[in-house]
Amino acid sequence: MQVYLENLYCTRGSGEQAFTLQVPRLRAVAGEALAITGPSGSGKSTLLEILGLVLRPEQNSLFLWKAVHGEETIDIGALWRARAERTLCHLRARHLGFVLQTGGLLPFLSVRENIMLPRQLAGKPGWGVSIEKLVETLGITHLLVRKPHQLSIGERQRASIARSLAHDPVLLLADEPTAALDPERAETVMRLMVELVRRRQGLAVIVTHDYEQIRKLGLREIKAMVQPGGKVSCIVDAN
Repeated sequence: MQVYLENLYCTRGSGEQAFTLQVPRLRAVAGEALAITGPSGSGKSTLLEILGLVLRPEQNSLFLWKAVHGEETIDIGALWRARAERTLCHLRARHLGFVLQTGGLLPFLSVRENIMLPRQLAGKPGWGVSIEKLVETLGITHLLVRKPHQLSIGERQRASIARSLAHDPVLLLADEPTAALDPERAETVMRLMVELVRRRQGLAVIVTHDYEQIRKLGLREIKAMVQPGGKVSCIVDAN
């Protein structure tokens, strides 16, 4: 998995409420795990939504994506300009795993059904040994028959992580995935995500304030910095 951004801009809101995210240049290659850090409201989640193909960058932004070794490089900006929603949807379903801050589990499905949904959408076989091992590592085997409202916040977060990894995505995006977890669980979860992505030669982009885990796992840090006035944030490589 490879991603390349250059002169990327995205403005949210309008008038006095407008906020612009700038990414002068960002390149990430297969096997990398990036940590996005910065203050609240600095555009970290906005960057994840752009990378996750759910938020459209501005017209002249360069956004290239190569999902799998051997596949041609895809011009994501061109797909947005062409309004190629079907292609974007296919790329999301096949290649992308997204851990939302809120968990994002469907309330009318059980934990097991939530985990299986992305595999079904990607056209992959059903429950198997790899999924069994995943839910066991995350400590949610006993929760599979429950609905999301029957879970604690931390349990919902772990179930969301299992769902995001179940279909073997090559691009994993995670927004504060350990915020509701105790330190031991947080380390297990972070290590699991990073090791799986590196083993598959994928790419992980993780919004986090867990600087201890960033250090332990050797993640490359990308900082979101709000410029004076609070209307513009710039994403820069800290290394």
